[in-house]
Amino acid sequence: MGRTYADAEQLRAVFSEMFDDVADADGMDGLVAQQMVINFRLHDPSVDIWVDGRTRPVATTFEPIGVDATLTAELSADSMHNLLLGTLPLGKAVLFRKLKVSGSRSGALRLEPLLHACQAVYPGIVDRRL
Repeated sequence: MGRTYADAEQLRAVFSEMFDDVADADGMDGLVAQQMVINFRLHDPSVDIWVDGRTRPVATTFEPIGVDATLTAELSADSMHNLLLGTLPLGKAVLFRKLKVSGSRSGALRLEPLLHACQAVYPGIVDRRL
């Protein structure tokens, strides 16, 4: 089985649409309340995603934003795809080291509200784009 995403451009297109759809969703409340900045470092293909919860709506970019991330999550694009489809539970991703989060393992739990918001829209985007 090949990679989910043919290249970084395809991944950025899907994730841009997804984050645009959830930028002002209720699931972003915790991110905004905690003023979190999350950096997803994806590989295969390699793409950095910055999610800036210091403003509402939440801003997302693929370039560094000039501040340190509150939380950095490193994983393959395929693992992120499976997390967003709900076929890879967050706890399993951490346990089996498919997801590496900077700081304590409990830091991964801080990703849950963001992931849940994204899980609500991601499958439909994938159906249209992949």
